[in-house]
Amino acid sequence: MPPPSHITDIAPPQALTPIAASGFAQGALRFGVISFASHFLLNRYTPLYRGLTVQFKVFIQISAMTLGGCIFAERAVGEFNEGVRRRRRALARSERAWEEERELREMVERRHQEADKMQTPGRGD
Repeated sequence: MPPPSHITDIAPPQALTPIAASGFAQGALRFGVISFASHFLLNRYTPLYRGLTVQFKVFIQISAMTLGGCIFAERAVGEFNEGVRRRRRALARSERAWEEERELREMVERRHQEADKMQTPGRGD
């Protein structure tokens, strides 16, 4: 689904491509190992699978690897995005806490100044 027409200049973060590529490679490797093990088992015990052409068997292997790569790439990108959101929320909470502390310090400082002003004229009389 394309972005809304009022949103322009959409570009993924620079760090996202290597993360997606790494996730794709991990998924392709994992699903590739499983599909190769399945291939050897099916080739040994199933006459129907043995009757398939080499091209179709390769297609099945590549399809499994591509599926695994897509699943793991999507998961890696999702984890990256969630990490970015968590860090931003933590920074926002920290910023709010520091802002509240600054406001409290200013309020205490004003009260001290007001108290000093009230005491200062009484001393001079």
